[in-house]
Amino acid sequence: MSAQEEVLARVLALRSKAAVKADELAVRASVTLTRVVFVGLLLLPLFEPNSFYIVRAGRLSSPPEAELHARSDSSPIAPMVAAGSDLKAEAPTSEKSTDQQGPNLPASNIPSPAVPALPPAAEAQTKPLPPAKQSAPPWTDAEVAAAKQDCEHLLEKTPIVSEELSPVREGICGAPAPRLLKSVGDSKVKFEPAVELNCKMIAGLNTWIADKLQPAAQKNFGSPIVRVVSGSYSCRNRYGLARAPISEHAFMNAIDVSAFVLADGKVIRVSRNWGPTADELKKEQKSNDAAAAEDKTKFKVAASKLGARDLAKKSDEKEKASEKPKSPEALKEEQAKQAMSAFLHQAHDSACGVFDTVLGPDTNDAHHDHLHLDMKERKRHLTLCE
Repeated sequence: MSAQEEVLARVLALRSKAAVKADELAVRASVTLTRVVFVGLLLLPLFEPNSFYIVRAGRLSSPPEAELHARSDSSPIAPMVAAGSDLKAEAPTSEKSTDQQGPNLPASNIPSPAVPALPPAAEAQTKPLPPAKQSAPPWTDAEVAAAKQDCEHLLEKTPIVSEELSPVREGICGAPAPRLLKSVGDSKVKFEPAVELNCKMIAGLNTWIADKLQPAAQKNFGSPIVRVVSGSYSCRNRYGLARAPISEHAFMNAIDVSAFVLADGKVIRVSRNWGPTADELKKEQKSNDAAAAEDKTKFKVAASKLGARDLAKKSDEKEKASEKPKSPEALKEEQAKQAMSAFLHQAHDSACGVFDTVLGPDTNDAHHDHLHLDMKERKRHLTLCE
């Protein structure tokens, strides 16, 4: 064999060995990748939904917050004014967005690139459709029949005055067997205007008013409830936001109560008679603590100059001078305010045992003037009471 042929044979042998090694590496890589994917699939069910975060433009995007609701700002609420009553027609106020902006980021020396504005057509495509414009199939005869059967079961022994409505399908909103509720209970507590609700909500309202509210009103005021000022159906997302989850109001599964009217003409409004909210009390406590710390500092300085006994004597004289006896009318008015506030808090707390969601002025600013009640079903039968 010549030298040239020997070199060629060695080159072919090395090439064959390299090909074998490459095949072995490919097989090992394929087996390792398969194992990683298999382990990942096994671990995937252990992660909670929405547990992955995406960093965009220096901000951390997080999963949606806990469900909150707001009253309908499109439902007409114009209650009739009872004779001798000072109640004016109340309508839900416009909702305030509770979306919080992220923390302010430090200024960067690197200028941010200019983002070109989207054309109107492209911008319209990025904005989600409102619930009323989204498509959904009409209610089937089976769904309507099942819903009516549930109504008969839920309201069989419930003393209510209501009107059966045709199935409502407005986009993805509506209900298969809604009713127009006019009054509930043996005392015929009126809803003015009448509210569109499903039967589960109607049954819950009857239980809440008859078993919880009427005894409390009779005990605190010596007069029963005769009217409820409220709003119900509205085909919208929560808080009316474009990208928020759909509201339970859209399914006739929620009601917003803004006031109660008693037989003696007394009106108990959530907006006026709830009293200070939890946030307001915290701010007041913080302010009082700061003022107390400042007074303590002043006391120490004054005590070093005047002496403790003289300062204590002057402090007592100042407190006695500032105390003014309240008139009987002022005491009576203060007691009435306390009674109405206590009744509203009792109404809120007692609703937590009847409805699946109860939100009020302590929840956020959007609920400062009403109680939100709904029957949204959650996993593990959990309820939301705030």
